[in-house]
Amino acid sequence: MKYKILFACLLFSIWSSAQDCSKEILQKKPGTWKPGSKGSVANVSAADLAKEKAVTTAIHKMVSSNYQPAGCQITYGTSFGKSVSAGEHWIADPYYYSMYILRYLCDKKSKDPSKYYVDYSTPTTVNITANVIFCLNSLYATNLAADDFRGYLKLKERPILKDGYYFMGEEVVGDYGTASEIKEYRWLITYNDTLPFSYLTRKEYLLIQKKRLEKNIKDSPGEKTYLDKYLKNISEYLSKPESELNKAAVCMWNEEQRFEKFVEEGTRGSFIAVKPNLNYYHKKLSMSSPQFFTVAYKVSHGDPVFEENIANIKKAVDFATLKNMLGK
Repeated sequence: MKYKILFACLLFSIWSSAQDCSKEILQKKPGTWKPGSKGSVANVSAADLAKEKAVTTAIHKMVSSNYQPAGCQITYGTSFGKSVSAGEHWIADPYYYSMYILRYLCDKKSKDPSKYYVDYSTPTTVNITANVIFCLNSLYATNLAADDFRGYLKLKERPILKDGYYFMGEEVVGDYGTASEIKEYRWLITYNDTLPFSYLTRKEYLLIQKKRLEKNIKDSPGEKTYLDKYLKNISEYLSKPESELNKAAVCMWNEEQRFEKFVEEGTRGSFIAVKPNLNYYHKKLSMSSPQFFTVAYKVSHGDPVFEENIANIKKAVDFATLKNMLGK
């Protein structure tokens, strides 16, 4: 009888232990999809909105048909619309499909050791956007507004063409140097290996900076002595041969309010000045037509749930399918 009681206690102990929540158990638990709150809609016609929703629905179907979440809930959502102040001659609407990887976590506050909950926020996301590039201070399918405070957009590095798609680079965006370093990886999908932006020449950049400095002097006459030396730098550089002035403008981030010199691509702290290329677009298409896509994967490294789900999402996001949607 004593042995039966001992055996029963042992079984109960094993059963209780198996029911306790643990990271290992939750990592293997099948995940779910959950629609997020409805995103914003601004300055989009009803006809275009219906077509844009059809595109984001097709994107969601592409991903969800080829990928099953594990150890997490994927909250997904969309938004549509443009700010009319961002440009004057819009060719295509920007719109967005987003996924948020929310892990299952053990609920240590509960008396039930098997309880878990869905995380409230996440550093790991996927964004697939039509007709907008975020890493360029938001490049849209329009010209820059006449009162744009900068007069150009900033690109950290030139995109690299890989197997028919442009890799826009990777960037540490959080927890730099730690085991959970957050990195973002960006891709651009375009027509026929072309780009929706062009590189500012050194001459174009210098003329923009000259105009800015002259305005600063007019607004603040007391700054004239300080700013004149930068105007002198610009004038001296504008006297250089056209072959020199036609090179792409590669500048330092901390010299936008003045001009010291141009630097080589890849110099730490530098950027490449670019502008929208309106000749890229098929102008007879409706505003709803996707004319390029950007895909951005942001992941907090070191967590197996984040790592595994992002890896599987990457397999499900078919760039060829997205490219085939362009101009449709």
